[in-house]
Amino acid sequence: MSEHGSSGVGIINQVRKSYGDTGTEVEGDRTGAVCGKVMVADDHAVFREGLRLLMEARAFCGVVLEAFDGDSARAAMLAHPDIDLAVLDLNMPGMEGMALLKDLRSSHPALAIVVLTASERRNDMRAAMAAGATGYIPKSFPINKILAALEKILAGENFFPADALPDDGIPPELGNISLSPRQREVLSLIARGKSNKEIARLLDTALPTVKNHVANIFEKLGTRNRVAAVNLGRKVGLIPDE
Repeated sequence: MSEHGSSGVGIINQVRKSYGDTGTEVEGDRTGAVCGKVMVADDHAVFREGLRLLMEARAFCGVVLEAFDGDSARAAMLAHPDIDLAVLDLNMPGMEGMALLKDLRSSHPALAIVVLTASERRNDMRAAMAAGATGYIPKSFPINKILAALEKILAGENFFPADALPDDGIPPELGNISLSPRQREVLSLIARGKSNKEIARLLDTALPTVKNHVANIFEKLGTRNRVAAVNLGRKVGLIPDE
Protein backbone atom coordinates (compact mmCIF):
# COMPACT_ATOMS: atom_id res chain seq x y z
CA MET A 1 0.00 0.00 0.00
CA SER A 2 1.33 3.50 -0.85
CA GLU A 3 2.15 6.14 1.76
CA HIS A 4 -0.95 8.07 0.66
CA GLY A 5 -3.12 4.98 0.95
CA SER A 6 -1.80 4.02 4.37
CA SER A 7 -2.27 7.50 5.83
CA GLY A 8 -5.72 7.77 4.25
CA VAL A 9 -6.88 4.50 5.78
CA GLY A 10 -5.52 5.61 9.15
CA ILE A 11 -7.56 8.80 8.97
CA ILE A 12 -10.71 6.89 8.04
CA ASN A 13 -10.24 4.54 11.01
CA GLN A 14 -10.01 7.56 13.30
CA VAL A 15 -13.26 8.92 11.81
CA ARG A 16 -14.97 5.61 12.59
CA LYS A 17 -13.81 5.85 16.19
CA SER A 18 -15.27 9.35 16.43
CA TYR A 19 -18.62 8.52 14.81
CA GLY A 20 -18.90 4.80 15.40
CA ASP A 21 -19.87 2.28 12.72
CA THR A 22 -23.50 3.47 12.80
CA GLY A 23 -22.60 7.05 11.89
CA THR A 24 -23.51 8.41 15.33
CA GLU A 25 -20.90 10.61 16.89
CA VAL A 26 -19.27 9.16 19.99
CA GLU A 27 -19.98 11.39 22.98
CA GLY A 28 -16.94 13.10 24.48
CA ASP A 29 -14.89 13.29 21.30
CA ARG A 30 -15.68 16.93 20.67
CA THR A 31 -13.09 19.21 22.14
CA GLY A 32 -14.51 22.58 21.06
CA ALA A 33 -13.72 24.44 17.86
CA VAL A 34 -10.32 26.12 17.92
CA CYS A 35 -10.70 28.09 14.68
CA GLY A 36 -13.23 29.27 12.12
CA LYS A 37 -12.04 28.03 8.71
CA VAL A 38 -9.39 25.57 7.56
CA MET A 39 -8.35 24.78 4.00
CA VAL A 40 -6.98 21.28 3.37
CA ALA A 41 -5.12 21.04 0.07
CA ASP A 42 -4.18 17.47 -0.87
CA ASP A 43 -4.58 15.60 -4.16
CA HIS A 44 -5.30 12.31 -2.38
CA ALA A 45 -9.08 12.32 -1.93
CA VAL A 46 -9.24 9.64 0.78
CA PHE A 47 -6.77 11.46 3.01
CA ARG A 48 -8.24 14.90 2.32
CA GLU A 49 -11.84 13.87 2.95
CA GLY A 50 -10.86 11.74 5.93
CA LEU A 51 -9.06 14.65 7.57
CA ARG A 52 -12.05 16.90 6.92
CA LEU A 53 -14.46 14.39 8.46
CA LEU A 54 -12.21 13.91 11.46
CA MET A 55 -11.89 17.67 12.03
CA GLU A 56 -15.67 17.94 11.87
CA ALA A 57 -16.11 14.97 14.20
CA ARG A 58 -13.77 16.54 16.75
CA ALA A 59 -15.29 20.02 16.24
CA PHE A 60 -11.77 21.23 15.44
CA CYS A 61 -13.08 24.12 13.35
CA GLY A 62 -16.29 25.60 12.00
CA VAL A 63 -15.68 25.06 8.27
CA VAL A 64 -13.24 22.79 6.40
CA LEU A 65 -12.62 23.69 2.75
CA GLU A 66 -11.03 21.18 0.38
CA ALA A 67 -8.61 21.78 -2.49
CA PHE A 68 -7.00 19.15 -4.71
CA ASP A 69 -4.32 21.15 -6.55
CA GLY A 70 -2.59 24.51 -6.63
CA ASP A 71 -5.29 26.26 -8.65
CA SER A 72 -8.15 25.12 -6.42
CA ALA A 73 -6.15 26.09 -3.33
CA ARG A 74 -5.59 29.62 -4.64
CA ALA A 75 -9.27 29.85 -5.64
CA ALA A 76 -10.34 28.83 -2.14
CA MET A 77 -8.11 31.51 -0.60
CA LEU A 78 -9.58 34.16 -2.90
CA ALA A 79 -13.15 33.09 -2.16
CA HIS A 80 -12.53 32.83 1.60
CA PRO A 81 -10.06 35.51 2.74
CA ASP A 82 -10.97 34.76 6.37
CA ILE A 83 -9.35 31.30 6.37
CA ASP A 84 -7.43 30.80 9.62
CA LEU A 85 -5.26 27.86 8.60
CA ALA A 86 -4.01 26.38 5.32
CA VAL A 87 -2.87 22.73 5.37
CA LEU A 88 -0.83 21.82 2.28
CA ASP A 89 0.64 18.67 0.80
CA LEU A 90 3.97 19.08 -1.00
CA ASN A 91 3.01 16.91 -3.99
CA MET A 92 -0.03 18.14 -5.90
CA PRO A 93 -0.78 18.66 -9.60
CA GLY A 94 -1.07 22.17 -10.99
CA MET A 95 1.68 23.62 -8.80
CA GLU A 96 4.61 22.17 -6.91
CA GLY A 97 3.79 22.32 -3.22
CA MET A 98 6.74 24.49 -2.21
CA ALA A 99 5.84 27.02 -4.89
CA LEU A 100 2.25 27.09 -3.60
CA LEU A 101 3.57 27.66 -0.07
CA LYS A 102 5.67 30.63 -1.23
CA ASP A 103 2.72 31.99 -3.23
CA LEU A 104 0.35 31.84 -0.25
CA ARG A 105 2.93 33.30 2.13
CA SER A 106 3.48 36.23 -0.22
CA SER A 107 -0.24 36.94 -0.67
CA HIS A 108 -1.28 36.15 2.93
CA PRO A 109 1.61 37.16 5.23
CA ALA A 110 -0.34 36.58 8.47
CA LEU A 111 -1.86 33.22 7.50
CA ALA A 112 -0.90 30.08 9.43
CA ILE A 113 0.39 27.67 6.76
CA VAL A 114 1.23 24.07 7.61
CA VAL A 115 2.84 21.45 5.40
CA LEU A 116 1.23 18.06 6.08
CA THR A 117 2.99 15.57 3.85
CA ALA A 118 4.39 12.06 3.53
CA SER A 119 7.92 13.41 3.06
CA GLU A 120 10.18 13.23 6.10
CA ARG A 121 13.26 14.43 4.24
CA ARG A 122 15.29 17.02 6.12
CA ASN A 123 15.76 19.10 2.97
CA ASP A 124 11.99 19.36 2.48
CA MET A 125 11.47 20.36 6.12
CA ARG A 126 14.11 23.08 5.94
CA ALA A 127 12.91 24.30 2.55
CA ALA A 128 9.38 24.65 3.95
CA MET A 129 10.72 26.60 6.94
CA ALA A 130 12.69 28.90 4.65
CA ALA A 131 9.63 29.44 2.43
CA GLY A 132 7.62 30.70 5.39
CA ALA A 133 5.73 27.67 6.67
CA THR A 134 4.34 27.98 10.18
CA GLY A 135 4.72 24.25 10.70
CA TYR A 136 5.71 20.93 9.12
CA ILE A 137 3.91 17.72 10.08
CA PRO A 138 4.70 14.29 8.60
CA LYS A 139 1.63 12.19 7.75
CA SER A 140 3.19 9.34 9.71
CA PHE A 141 2.27 11.17 12.94
CA PRO A 142 -0.71 9.79 14.91
CA ILE A 143 -3.83 11.85 14.20
CA ASN A 144 -4.04 13.12 17.78
CA LYS A 145 -0.49 14.45 17.46
CA ILE A 146 -1.38 16.09 14.15
CA LEU A 147 -4.38 17.89 15.66
CA ALA A 148 -2.39 18.88 18.75
CA ALA A 149 0.32 20.40 16.53
CA LEU A 150 -2.31 22.30 14.54
CA GLU A 151 -3.80 23.67 17.76
CA LYS A 152 -0.38 24.95 18.84
CA ILE A 153 0.09 26.64 15.49
CA LEU A 154 -3.31 28.32 15.70
CA ALA A 155 -2.32 29.59 19.17
CA GLY A 156 0.61 31.43 17.59
CA GLU A 157 3.35 28.83 17.98
CA ASN A 158 5.36 26.97 15.36
CA PHE A 159 5.78 23.23 14.95
CA PHE A 160 8.72 21.61 13.20
CA PRO A 161 10.39 18.22 13.71
CA ALA A 162 13.86 18.45 15.26
CA ASP A 163 15.45 17.59 11.90
CA ALA A 164 14.08 20.83 10.45
CA LEU A 165 16.13 23.05 12.75
CA PRO A 166 18.99 24.88 11.03
CA ASP A 167 22.63 23.99 11.51
CA ASP A 168 24.82 25.91 13.92
CA GLY A 169 26.29 28.24 11.30
CA ILE A 170 25.47 31.93 11.68
CA PRO A 171 25.17 34.05 8.52
CA PRO A 172 27.83 36.80 8.62
CA GLU A 173 25.25 39.56 8.10
CA LEU A 174 23.65 38.67 11.45
CA GLY A 175 26.79 39.36 13.45
CA ASN A 176 25.85 42.99 14.18
CA ILE A 177 22.07 42.61 14.36
CA SER A 178 20.35 45.07 16.68
CA LEU A 179 16.94 44.79 18.31
CA SER A 180 15.21 47.36 20.50
CA PRO A 181 14.80 46.50 24.21
CA ARG A 182 11.11 45.77 23.62
CA GLN A 183 11.88 43.56 20.62
CA ARG A 184 14.40 41.62 22.70
CA GLU A 185 11.73 41.18 25.37
CA VAL A 186 9.24 39.90 22.80
CA LEU A 187 11.83 37.53 21.31
CA SER A 188 12.65 36.15 24.76
CA LEU A 189 8.97 35.46 25.39
CA ILE A 190 8.68 33.75 22.00
CA ALA A 191 11.62 31.58 23.06
CA ARG A 192 9.64 30.58 26.15
CA GLY A 193 6.83 29.32 23.91
CA LYS A 194 4.45 32.21 24.49
CA SER A 195 1.80 32.99 21.86
CA ASN A 196 1.17 36.53 20.63
CA LYS A 197 -1.89 36.79 22.86
CA GLU A 198 0.09 35.68 25.90
CA ILE A 199 2.87 38.15 25.10
CA ALA A 200 0.35 40.99 24.80
CA ARG A 201 -1.07 40.09 28.21
CA LEU A 202 2.33 39.74 29.88
CA LEU A 203 3.58 43.05 28.45
CA ASP A 204 0.23 44.78 29.00
CA THR A 205 0.08 45.93 25.40
CA ALA A 206 -2.23 45.54 22.40
CA LEU A 207 -2.13 42.39 20.27
CA PRO A 208 -1.52 44.35 17.00
CA THR A 209 1.51 45.96 18.66
CA VAL A 210 2.93 42.55 19.51
CA LYS A 211 2.33 41.35 15.95
CA ASN A 212 4.21 44.40 14.64
CA HIS A 213 7.14 43.64 16.96
CA VAL A 214 7.20 40.02 15.78
CA ALA A 215 7.14 41.10 12.12
CA ASN A 216 10.00 43.56 12.71
CA ILE A 217 12.02 40.88 14.53
CA PHE A 218 11.56 38.48 11.62
CA GLU A 219 12.64 41.19 9.16
CA LYS A 220 15.77 42.11 11.11
CA LEU A 221 16.80 38.49 11.58
CA GLY A 222 15.92 37.53 8.02
CA THR A 223 13.65 34.72 9.24
CA ARG A 224 10.05 33.82 8.42
CA ASN A 225 8.90 31.96 11.52
CA ARG A 226 9.30 31.82 15.27
CA VAL A 227 11.46 28.69 15.42
CA ALA A 228 14.09 30.14 13.10
CA ALA A 229 14.00 33.52 14.88
CA VAL A 230 14.55 31.94 18.29
CA ASN A 231 17.30 29.66 16.98
CA LEU A 232 19.22 32.57 15.44
CA GLY A 233 18.47 34.83 18.39
CA ARG A 234 20.15 32.40 20.73
CA LYS A 235 23.18 31.99 18.48
CA VAL A 236 23.84 35.73 18.20
CA GLY A 237 23.18 36.43 21.88
CA LEU A 238 19.85 38.24 21.57
CA ILE A 239 18.14 35.85 23.98
CA PRO A 240 19.57 35.71 27.50
CA ASP A 241 20.37 32.34 29.06
CA GLU A 242 17.82 31.29 31.67
